[in-house]
Amino acid sequence: MTPEHPHWWDPHSDQPYRLAPSHKQRATFSHLMEYGKTALTGFAIFPFALARLFRTATAKPPPQPADFIGLGISNERCAPNHVVELVEELGAKRLLLRVPTWHADQLEPYLNFAQKFSTQTILVNILQSRENATDPDAWSHAVEQIINAFWPLTREFQLGNAVNRSKWGCRHTGDYLMLLDAATRLPEQFPGIVLAGSSIIDFEPLATLRTLVNFHRYQLDVCSALLYVNRRGSPFTRQYGVFDLERKIRIAATLASLSNRFGKRLWITETNWPLLDTKPFTPNSGSPRSTVNEATQAKYLTDYYQTAWRTGLVERVYWWQLNQAGYGLVDHRPNIPRKMPSFYAFKKLLSPNGLSS
Repeated sequence: MTPEHPHWWDPHSDQPYRLAPSHKQRATFSHLMEYGKTALTGFAIFPFALARLFRTATAKPPPQPADFIGLGISNERCAPNHVVELVEELGAKRLLLRVPTWHADQLEPYLNFAQKFSTQTILVNILQSRENATDPDAWSHAVEQIINAFWPLTREFQLGNAVNRSKWGCRHTGDYLMLLDAATRLPEQFPGIVLAGSSIIDFEPLATLRTLVNFHRYQLDVCSALLYVNRRGSPFTRQYGVFDLERKIRIAATLASLSNRFGKRLWITETNWPLLDTKPFTPNSGSPRSTVNEATQAKYLTDYYQTAWRTGLVERVYWWQLNQAGYGLVDHRPNIPRKMPSFYAFKKLLSPNGLSS
């Protein structure tokens, strides 16, 4: 079992609890400065982004399903050996494992779990804490501890998660950029490391642009996006009447192509559709606007992966996550553990022609 999480962490839904209004900081001078920098970057880049967006992209051979389709895993709800069996049954080869900085001194359970996946490639997603946002040196030390422990079991690491949500610790994107600046030595310390970042959740292109184009010191290899679209329903539903999933991906890829801080690569490291009536495992379980039944989840999962694959702009998409009653592929509750329709849809996608059928 993994060590205990801090009091502000919701163990049911795998995310921080929502901040009470009284705990949310009002706009300060640093907020206003950050918003101003974001706006100026947007105005400066807009003509170039528009031109790049409508330019015909060079066709690339589509990746094989096993290279494209990723899956988040955890040993907190299921015996580790059973997780291995489920991953093997699905045929998944790319896995994502969250490792929080607040467990940097207690990594043995994570390492023991990761070592069971000898034929898979693991992306370690390093989660920031609320304390990290005010102490970049502590963040840097914890990141180095985690990478050193997992090296060379994996060479792939994502720095931060959902950094544009204050409940995850960063007041604004400026705090996240400060954390990235504190980790600039990593490529020198770990030659061959692959670092992913940006880590913006949902469709917020200005926040994404701020992480990709700036005058800070860090340099990362991959733009990671937590591109959820569940609040719009289907992947084909258009936000603001314009932006369906395909267009959101094209915008993210365009911004990544203009970055002076990242390589021109795009990974979607989180997506899912929460399920109706699954409290406390998803916060919005009673809302039909952002949650679906199991059959619809399986359909939207398929639509999402096939749409992203056909764009030719995304290297990988990770579903978050395998064992989770509220939004996973397997209902993990002890009295009714079962594979849901999305499990079989995911397995079908991983077949040789699953993405093109």
